[in-house]
Amino acid sequence: MKRLRPIAMAAVMAFCLITTTAFAAAHLGLDIKFLNFLNPSSDEQAEYLASGAYVVEKQVKNKNGILEIKQVIGDSNLTYISMDFIAPEGVVLNAERYRFDCNVDVNSYSGPYGIGFTKLEDENPNDNKISIIMALHTEKSLIGGDIKLKLRELEAAGPLPKTFEEAATVDPKAQVFKTVVKGSWDTSFKLNFKDYSRTYEPNSKLMLYGYEATLQSIAVSPISITIKFSSPFTREIHEASPFEQIEYDTYLDEFPVTINYKDGSKETTRYSSGMMVGDYLSNTTVSIKIFDKLINDKEIESIEFFNVVIPIDN
Repeated sequence: MKRLRPIAMAAVMAFCLITTTAFAAAHLGLDIKFLNFLNPSSDEQAEYLASGAYVVEKQVKNKNGILEIKQVIGDSNLTYISMDFIAPEGVVLNAERYRFDCNVDVNSYSGPYGIGFTKLEDENPNDNKISIIMALHTEKSLIGGDIKLKLRELEAAGPLPKTFEEAATVDPKAQVFKTVVKGSWDTSFKLNFKDYSRTYEPNSKLMLYGYEATLQSIAVSPISITIKFSSPFTREIHEASPFEQIEYDTYLDEFPVTINYKDGSKETTRYSSGMMVGDYLSNTTVSIKIFDKLINDKEIESIEFFNVVIPIDN
């Protein structure tokens, strides 16, 4: 796979309570830990997510540990892969963050991508097993493709500080990822998940930081919203957009999106998340937005992007 601009993202911790909703959807085929990570807003949404999941259940085993690929869900630009890792006996996996040195090859995709790892809730933090969600951010959907994963060296690090004040009191060495389990785990499998996205193509003119642009498309799903716009002034737009750090490892969203719900409530992406790629050759920008909670996409009335309002048909 030709990696034009790979982007590594910091791993985060995800802790959610087990709910009856999660149990209900688990019976439909989605792993309970996966559901707790997603934290659906209703039984209906949990069942919808479960209906689109692809069960892999593939294991790679060697003397350095066991990697099990469990399930996959995704939309037009975000793919989640759930996996378990079991280290050799005597190795304790109780760090706050984990990641693999990873190489990804999808036969149907050759664009830039971002990778992130999230450690899931651990019932026994002092054993040799962890559950991880791997996130792949891409310009196009990976659905139907064949993926080859080459995972090397399980690495661990301490928690990321949330504020500048907290960062000043934390040992910087604790933030550095270090190898805790050596070895390699290579595997391949299908990405036959259901695409949760609905894509709208307004092709509307708008102004971005004083420059003309065209909003080409917006893809909406419960797990992400992806904006794609084009402009002959792409470089100027990115140079003019604010890149402001407001807390440790937290930056303002340069291209915020506002969701307007039917009940009159709204939410706006304030902080940068997901992945953004600005291509100066094609003069296009793709920005993938990840929200703190799953999006209640069935209750959206419209979505705003700068001076453009896109009605959402539910």
